[in-house]
Amino acid sequence: MGRQKTKVPEEPQDRLDTSLDPYPDTNYLAPCNKETVMVTLYGATNLPTCKDSSEPWPYVVVKTTSEEANNHSPQARTSVTSEPTRAPIWGDTVNVEIQAEDTGREDVTLKVMDSNKKEELVSYEIPIKYLRAFHPYHFELKKNEKEDEATAKTRLYATVVRKGSLLPRYIGYDHTALEVFLRGVNEPLVNNPSPMVVIARVVPSYTEFKARKARQDPASVGLPLTQVSFPISSPMTFDVPRVSQNGCPQLSKPGGPPEQPLWNQSFLFLGRDGATSFSEDTALVLEYYPSASMKSSEPWTLNQPLGVSVLPLKSHLYRKMLTGKGLKGLQVERLPIFDTNLKTINGEAPSVNLAFQLLSSERPENFLTPNNSKTLPTLNPKILDENLGAIRESWSVSSLDSSQEAEELQPRDVEMNNYRRAMQKMAEDILALRKQANILEEENRMLRSHLTQQSIEEEQNRAEEENLVSMKQRLLLNELDMKRLRDRVQHLQNELIRKNDREKELLLLYQAQQPQAAQLRRYQDKLQKMKGLEDTVRHQEKVIEKMEQILEERLHERKEPAPSNRPQGKPIMDAFAPQASGIPLGPAGENLAMDLYSMLLAENTRLRTELEKNRQQSAPIILQQQALPDFLGGTSDKFSLLAKLEQAQSRILSLENQLEESARHWAREKQNLAIRLQEQQHGFGQSPNSIIVDQPNAGAAKDPQLPSKPEASLPSSDAKLIRPSNSQTEGSHPQKT
Repeated sequence: MGRQKTKVPEEPQDRLDTSLDPYPDTNYLAPCNKETVMVTLYGATNLPTCKDSSEPWPYVVVKTTSEEANNHSPQARTSVTSEPTRAPIWGDTVNVEIQAEDTGREDVTLKVMDSNKKEELVSYEIPIKYLRAFHPYHFELKKNEKEDEATAKTRLYATVVRKGSLLPRYIGYDHTALEVFLRGVNEPLVNNPSPMVVIARVVPSYTEFKARKARQDPASVGLPLTQVSFPISSPMTFDVPRVSQNGCPQLSKPGGPPEQPLWNQSFLFLGRDGATSFSEDTALVLEYYPSASMKSSEPWTLNQPLGVSVLPLKSHLYRKMLTGKGLKGLQVERLPIFDTNLKTINGEAPSVNLAFQLLSSERPENFLTPNNSKTLPTLNPKILDENLGAIRESWSVSSLDSSQEAEELQPRDVEMNNYRRAMQKMAEDILALRKQANILEEENRMLRSHLTQQSIEEEQNRAEEENLVSMKQRLLLNELDMKRLRDRVQHLQNELIRKNDREKELLLLYQAQQPQAAQLRRYQDKLQKMKGLEDTVRHQEKVIEKMEQILEERLHERKEPAPSNRPQGKPIMDAFAPQASGIPLGPAGENLAMDLYSMLLAENTRLRTELEKNRQQSAPIILQQQALPDFLGGTSDKFSLLAKLEQAQSRILSLENQLEESARHWAREKQNLAIRLQEQQHGFGQSPNSIIVDQPNAGAAKDPQLPSKPEASLPSSDAKLIRPSNSQTEGSHPQKT
């Protein structure tokens, strides 16, 4: 168990020896308008494992419910165990301060946490309002099996003390508390293997307490525990009787070193255990236990004490404390420890030094310290020996009478008797020491021989262990290097496989994109050709519409009646036909011009129909001359007009053939130029002499049935109509190559 971490408020300037006080944590009071809850965590058993079934590294966090609600960082916490365990031992003391007005609604939460995982293993909530002020509660905390089966076997051992800013004053008592300050053992010990802890208590009747202890009463043996099951069913669990026949035991911190334990710790007894509990059978009982017994699986196995010290608290001690100056107290330099196997270097039973004083103020300022306790008057060892002798004889009536008679003896007789007893005891001690010296010398010789043998064996074992440890370390380092290299190789292999897969994916993607790119270029070329054909078709439609409009205008002019003052003996068409059209008319010239335009209109309709078919199908269009309707029969004029119509139709066909032939020639020339341009871009240039340009066919196919003269003498308006169409057609994309 560690040194208590109690917090001390600011002390006044007039306190005795404050500058030389090496233990400033002996104040038992809380700051003004506050209360302090002091929690000493001893240990736990059967803690649950972590969520991953691993052993925890436990520590305890102590917080109030308000700090838990506000998520404050924990200030009061114990240390972490040195190794993972489910049965930790801490021995740390922490303090939690709260406002005095909040004690009615505040609880103290004890949480056992895992240091690595930061997981909560188990927690308990203790209501502060149920705790009696300044009473030490020794708890064994557990969970109810019905509420939490996982932590039902877990036990947490702790001491909880609720401290106020004032000591309570009870009615009828002159003083508030009795403070007992335990210093340590006077002489070095030779057979104490470990530090010691002390359980201090004030019993109202030492005779009855001794009888109960002989009967192994659990309340009088060791440190009695108060079992608290959570959730708390009743506040009576924390009830404390006003008078306890076994006193209120208090546990000290471990005193060390083992050769000569030193505690320098105070015990505060209030109420009937304190100020006015001085009677003929009242006694202060100090029981000494090895601290190693608190480091087992159950931290509270304090069963067999190493020894007992008893100080009778009789009425004459009370009177002597009141007669002193300054502090109302006394000091005892050699209080013996009896019923013990412990021996000092002189072969005697050990003794301890202690001091005690009465506190009369509700907020005392002068608590006992190692410095100011030495200024107290020393208790007369004669009276102490008589009282202790009476205690050893169970405080019988005869022993009490003898002690009273001893007080009435003359000081000289008492001094002589003490001198005789001291001389007799000294002689006995000298003889015992000689025997013990002989025994020790023999034991020393045997121990030296054993020690030499053990030292040789230990050196050999140590050398072997060092070699084994070094080999294990080298093996562990080699295994770590091998594992690191294996992980590195595995990582590089994975990276190589990943990069190979990525390269394959890129190659496949590139190969898949090549035909798609070629097909895309073909589709783009086809799309451009289609656009060129559409432009050509739209241009031809405009030309045909223009020709239809002109033909309709001419036909309308021909159908108008001739003027009444025309010359006698001339045909109707003689006045305007030769001049307007330039076509020689035959004997039936008047009707031939009108029928010619009708046939041209019909032919235009047929050409438009063929053009629509050319849009829907890509097959070459073969124009066939339609048979002229037979509406010219009857007169010679009709035959003349029919001949002229046939001549005009043959002329139109020849012009259309020339237009188509020119378009094909222009398309071939453009294609050759594009090919040469691409060859030059890619480095396949040819000489200019190798370029072959297709010459247009000057001798266009003509109808052999039609004479050549009418072809040369078309009307001027028709010639004007055809020339723009040829130039526009040559400037547009060909329909097909």
